[in-house]
Amino acid sequence: MKSYKLKIISYKLLLVFITYNSSFITNHSFAQQTPTYTQFVLNQYGSNPAYAGTNLGMEALTGRRYQWLGFDNAPVTTFGSFTFAWRGGGDYNYKSKQAVGIYVEDDKAGGFFSKSAYLSYSYHIKIFTGLNIAAGIFAGVRQVGLNYSINDPNDPILNDKKAASLITLYPDVIPGMRFYTKKLFIDISVRQLYKNSLQQGSYEIGSPPSKLAPTYTFIAKRKIPLGDNTWMLVPAVKVQSAFTTIPLIEANAMLFYNRTIGMGASIRGNSFACAIFQIKILKNIIVGLGYDYTINKLHTASANSVEFMLSFTPGGAGDDKNVGRRSVANCPDFNF
Repeated sequence: MKSYKLKIISYKLLLVFITYNSSFITNHSFAQQTPTYTQFVLNQYGSNPAYAGTNLGMEALTGRRYQWLGFDNAPVTTFGSFTFAWRGGGDYNYKSKQAVGIYVEDDKAGGFFSKSAYLSYSYHIKIFTGLNIAAGIFAGVRQVGLNYSINDPNDPILNDKKAASLITLYPDVIPGMRFYTKKLFIDISVRQLYKNSLQQGSYEIGSPPSKLAPTYTFIAKRKIPLGDNTWMLVPAVKVQSAFTTIPLIEANAMLFYNRTIGMGASIRGNSFACAIFQIKILKNIIVGLGYDYTINKLHTASANSVEFMLSFTPGGAGDDKNVGRRSVANCPDFNF
């Protein structure tokens, strides 16, 4: 009887986990197990640890994404990051840069929550004039658990004390690479490389045990000056897949005016059309707003999503103007 009850707990938790990931199924057309952001070009560090060091000095970014607006216990994702970069080898070595950083993320959806925290290190080096390469790695921990505050108190399965322990996933390693020039960058990273198995306490979930699938992300972005550089067109593309699934492709285009105001739009697969508005304040603060509108057949049942982001660079290094002629490269990610 005890073994049978534990098996029921395991399968019920697996069902809840699948429901948790369904917030990504409608977004990605497959069971994606990592969060996505409409403003992925602004939150590049969250996708690729090699981004840290693109700009010298300190950078901080935070944001929150609300999905399925209007539904109870709808998915909410919150993140925060901080990076610091310096020249490698002292003032006399201008061909390299190094950076360290921290990234934390909290994801809640229905009865499930996921929390993760990472430290990163990245190294940038000039290959030849105009072309640079960077390698970085995230190393941290991730926890997934049940939010028992919303469970039915009369449910003997989900309120079992043994089922109340956290599903702990560790360690979590995310490697990444970046190739960039003044006007272009290409990012490649792999999440969930460790293939963690899901557990509820000391019991595995599923038979065979369910695992988080490795997921690769490819992002490319280019700056296209228009006229006298007052206007700047910045197209970008993002490809994401769990290797064995059909890739999700997101196309994005931003138009910036005087590096102060940016407006853009994205198409994510065949499910979402997205609008983006960003504005720079006081030369080192960027405020971003993204909105997703459902365009597939689920639009009558699937609510829309909205996200907010706030970026802060104390040194104002967004366009790399203050790093001198010997910088590794003028920043390809001025954002504005």
